[in-house]
Amino acid sequence: MKWSNTKTEWGGVTQLFHWGMFLLFIIQYTLAYTMLDMPASNQKWALFAWHKQIGVTLLFLVFLRLWWRMRNPVPDNSIKSPRWDRILSKSNIWILYVLMFCFPLTGFLLSILGGYPVSYFGLFTIPAFMEGPNIYAKVFLTAHIWISYCLYVFVGLHILGGFIITLS
Repeated sequence: MKWSNTKTEWGGVTQLFHWGMFLLFIIQYTLAYTMLDMPASNQKWALFAWHKQIGVTLLFLVFLRLWWRMRNPVPDNSIKSPRWDRILSKSNIWILYVLMFCFPLTGFLLSILGGYPVSYFGLFTIPAFMEGPNIYAKVFLTAHIWISYCLYVFVGLHILGGFIITLS
């Protein structure tokens, strides 16, 4: 397998971004649903810290992933599919990119505007910009939650599209 994409197949770096970020998003959802059901404790705050750190990592990875995509060819595996199918597929991909960017960004803004600093694995800390709770944090929390639901839908459509392509 080559590291870069070709006109006919995805390269190793693209596949690593795809599956690595998918795994990190699964971990994020698992952390979120676990920590939200916990009573206040040191363990809960530790899970919040991990959730924030992985979120910042995902935000950085989205930029790297887009940079890589712009510099590599996109395989045209759908030559035989109808035009409407290619349009829906590309639309879904770009919606996923927007959601993958907005999801960690809203979480990050919810923290720093809600009175909580974000430490990045002990390397550096991004301070809180305001004291919370406040209206800004509530707005970004609502956006974060709704984007999480949208990701369920568009990842589901992405998986369905992959099955359809595989079966055809």
